Amino acid sequence: MTALAVAVRCLALDAAAVATSAALRDRGIDSVLLKGAGLAHRLGTERRYGDIDLLVAPSAFDAAQRALAELGGRPVNDGVRPDDLPLHYERSWRLPGAVPGVVDLHQGFAGVTRDEEFWCSLWRSAEEMPLAAERIAVPDREHAALLVALHAATPASSAHPLADLERALAVFPVDTWRAAASIAWRCGAEEAYALGLRLTDQGARVAEELGMPRHCPPSRWLTAHRASVTALSLARLAELPSASVRLRHVRRRLLPSAAMMRNTSPMARRGRLGLLFAYVWRLVRHVSALPYAARELHAARRASRR
Repeated sequence: MTALAVAVRCLALDAAAVATSAALRDRGIDSVLLKGAGLAHRLGTERRYGDIDLLVAPSAFDAAQRALAELGGRPVNDGVRPDDLPLHYERSWRLPGAVPGVVDLHQGFAGVTRDEEFWCSLWRSAEEMPLAAERIAVPDREHAALLVALHAATPASSAHPLADLERALAVFPVDTWRAAASIAWRCGAEEAYALGLRLTDQGARVAEELGMPRHCPPSRWLTAHRASVTALSLARLAELPSASVRLRHVRRRLLPSAAMMRNTSPMARRGRLGLLFAYVWRLVRHVSALPYAARELHAARRASRR
């Protein structure tokens, strides 16, 4: 995609973010733009982004999803079972329009264990910024610092979260990171915040100065270091509290719903036989990945103890 095409897409996403936020507000639902143009403004740099991240109160999450449906949106993973979706705090919706856009609707954020406290803290301190000839609520600098570190700890396949963290460490003073640490403790996000910071040398020094935790579960360490899906599933399996819960976890990972398979596998969309082959291939892929995943898990356990 050319630089011009990227710029045009970002402008279209900005307009969609403002319109969606206004539509939610008209229905009595407050929202905050978590990243996108708001984060670019905080970091004082240009950022590429391909979707819209809006946070709403956990109590308003279902109403916000109904509102998106009324606006013509449809779930990205339409028809899947709730237990097929690993992220309890986020649902993705496709928006109608000339430029396709996706809204990631949040009721929490990766690494946060107290979603309601997180929302209240962020909403109380949110600031309005001009965007697409309108205004929209964005996190203040302290919450932006927290979000950058949490996102770095859950980067998926993108290199942007780490680049954002390095930029934030360059422009935010240590007092901002100290205030963000205080928010992290209140929201139950201190482990993920510390882990995100420690992905860079400068961030590690800040984490030490702030007295942040040095240990984290292996699953969190594997997520931050973009380990394989199989290794991450093994780590989460080991951290579950009982045999029955572990059995459900294995069943969900190996046998997701047919709707989920069709959403993620072209083969599964080729009729019943294609769906069967997709299930078999999924099982073969996970089994063949076990030796390497076991080594990843062993390394994660050693690293998380250090």
